[in-house]
Amino acid sequence: MNQDAIPGSLAARYAQLVDGRDFAAMEAIMWPEFTQEGPGFRAESRAVFIGNLEFLRQFDRTFHLLGQVSGEWQGDTCRGETYCVASHFYQRDGRELCLDMYIRYRDVIELRDGDARYLQRDLIVVAQDEREVRAPSFGG
Repeated sequence: MNQDAIPGSLAARYAQLVDGRDFAAMEAIMWPEFTQEGPGFRAESRAVFIGNLEFLRQFDRTFHLLGQVSGEWQGDTCRGETYCVASHFYQRDGRELCLDMYIRYRDVIELRDGDARYLQRDLIVVAQDEREVRAPSFGG
């Protein structure tokens, strides 16, 4: 794979795994010493991070929409950013709600023996918005 395509490919896989709730598969896209910091939390390793993902099960579903992905390689390390809107759907008081988080990930990707994985993925929440949504209706 072309090195310039790696950040976008990893970001898409990350979103697919989170939305599919296949948390254990994150091992394939993160090095064991992976870390993440965000507002009010820190994961010191890949294992801690994967365990922390369990909090997403409180939501009925999630939907991560990726925006621009950028990165600059220096040797075997890429530093860049991924923009994302992370939608979290849930029920409260008989209403369906959505919490949208507007996120900028600060990514560090490392290439080892031809395998590219995240080494660090800090997140900055730019804004968030909660609103009521309607389930899709099809047919007549």
